[in-house]
Amino acid sequence: MENIKSYYDSLEFNSNLLDMMFKFYPDGIVCKDSELKYYYINDSYCRLFSPCDNVNIIHNNNNRFLSDKNLKLVNSADKEIRENLYSLSYVLNTENNKILSVTTSPVIKDSAFKGLISCVKDITQEETIKEKFVNSHFKHINTEKQLQQQREAFVASVGHDLKNPTIAQIRGLELLLKGEFGELSNEQRELLTMILDSCRYMNGMLSSLLDTYRNYDGVIKLNFSEFSMLELVNECVSEMLYVARDKELKIAITSSNNYVITADQVQIKRVIMNLLTNAIKYAYKNTDLILRIFEESAYICFEFENNSPYIAEEKQKTLFKKYVSYSGIHNGLGTGLGLYASKKIIESHNGKIYLKSYKDDRNIFGFKIPEKQECSIIKEILL
Repeated sequence: MENIKSYYDSLEFNSNLLDMMFKFYPDGIVCKDSELKYYYINDSYCRLFSPCDNVNIIHNNNNRFLSDKNLKLVNSADKEIRENLYSLSYVLNTENNKILSVTTSPVIKDSAFKGLISCVKDITQEETIKEKFVNSHFKHINTEKQLQQQREAFVASVGHDLKNPTIAQIRGLELLLKGEFGELSNEQRELLTMILDSCRYMNGMLSSLLDTYRNYDGVIKLNFSEFSMLELVNECVSEMLYVARDKELKIAITSSNNYVITADQVQIKRVIMNLLTNAIKYAYKNTDLILRIFEESAYICFEFENNSPYIAEEKQKTLFKKYVSYSGIHNGLGTGLGLYASKKIIESHNGKIYLKSYKDDRNIFGFKIPEKQECSIIKEILL
């Protein structure tokens, strides 16, 4: 008998303790039975609504102090919890301008649903602070967007201004090569042809730049077509031939065939010209510059090898990052965008750009891209 009384006293104590905890808990506590009727709410829950009292809620399925919209949301959540036996969290916006976070869990005994318990927290102040922060953040973003638009307008303006004299240069060179101003020697014709090719390449790049800033917000669309890799490399070399001669460099191209590939010819030429310019610029005078085109599995590879200063390993890791310049490594001048743009272009072709530097002052820069890609697809890259 004493054991039964002791057990009863223990249960009563624990029940009173639980009631006290619920009563003074700072957040609202709601308990419902298996029929989803309210059988307990604490004072904190009542204070979330004005007016509200236990009498009008207990033993009812609905809280009449909730709006129809919120009542529908609560009832729908309760039914889903009863059917699936898992917890749910959601947010209510009350008629008195409060934002309530509700977390409801099922009460389960012997694998059967016996009721549910909800914790309701007033998060109005937190959400207000969060909203102010978000608004401030978006204001900062809008300022950044305006600055970006100004930068884009400046680049587009400069590109447009450069395009007009470039077109004039192309027209003048074409007239010279037609013999409109007298006969030309073979050497003069070769030099003017090289300059004309360079001007046409520059004109194509300016058009691409203007299209980028006008239409794609910094995004370049790649247009794939089939072309000979060997012919493209020869074209690039012919445009840089006199620059190489000035440093007394001997350029040799090794390739076993034409290697017809599918890629964006303008952008691949951009990469080759960038690598070739660096190869000539930093090579020692009176040395050999070797260009290789070869096949590796299903990839076509292009690389150059020159004699130039060794690049330390820690520098190699950052060389293809934005605003990190190859010229900066050798105390020169540069924007640090050429190799970064080249990397983005090659990666957009599902390829890889690489560097190998040796302490005997040999450097190899190169890239590899798949031999075949879908001609019809257009990819986008952000530079």
